[in-house]
Amino acid sequence: ITPVPIHEYCKDHSSDPSNELLSLIPATQAFAPQAYQMQVGHLEGKFLAILAQLMKAKNSLEFGTFTGYSALAVAEALPVDGKVTTLDRDPSATKLAQEFWKKSPHGSKIELILGDAHETVKKLESEILAGARPHYDLAFIDADKAGYEYYFESCLKLVRKGGAILVDNVLWSGRVLNPEDKSDHQIHNFNEKNLC
Repeated sequence: ITPVPIHEYCKDHSSDPSNELLSLIPATQAFAPQAYQMQVGHLEGKFLAILAQLMKAKNSLEFGTFTGYSALAVAEALPVDGKVTTLDRDPSATKLAQEFWKKSPHGSKIELILGDAHETVKKLESEILAGARPHYDLAFIDADKAGYEYYFESCLKLVRKGGAILVDNVLWSGRVLNPEDKSDHQIHNFNEKNLC
């Protein structure tokens, strides 16, 4: 919903992404020519990284890995002993992600958990309660829209008090104003329920 010239202006006036992030963009376009726009862009990745740095975040949780851009953008901003835990169910997209994480000195900070996130969050919660895993400082939800409500509710237990929960696509390219298809309604309903 941002005019292209403004978007380009912002990119031109932001610091450049790392070589690994930069090369991941065309690799994602080649891997998923019909769906590459699902990849978090440079500006959003930069915003996530800046927020993580401002919060002095050490542990970050992500719902929806795709080809790994956002996970790597956040990992680059975390301290040496920081960790991004990213959840996804697509082994092929995350295989590409892992290839690029291996090229980065920050890739070792990323923990990928494949499977149904509904089950994974239960395991994460039990590990946090048992003291085997710390609460997360930051969570980023960018997965299937039908799951947004569940993921958000889960984050309320997984993210520490004073932490941040970020949710992608809440304006849904403006379609939340006049919802038509199923995804439009799911995002609109999520926004209505979770006014912040």
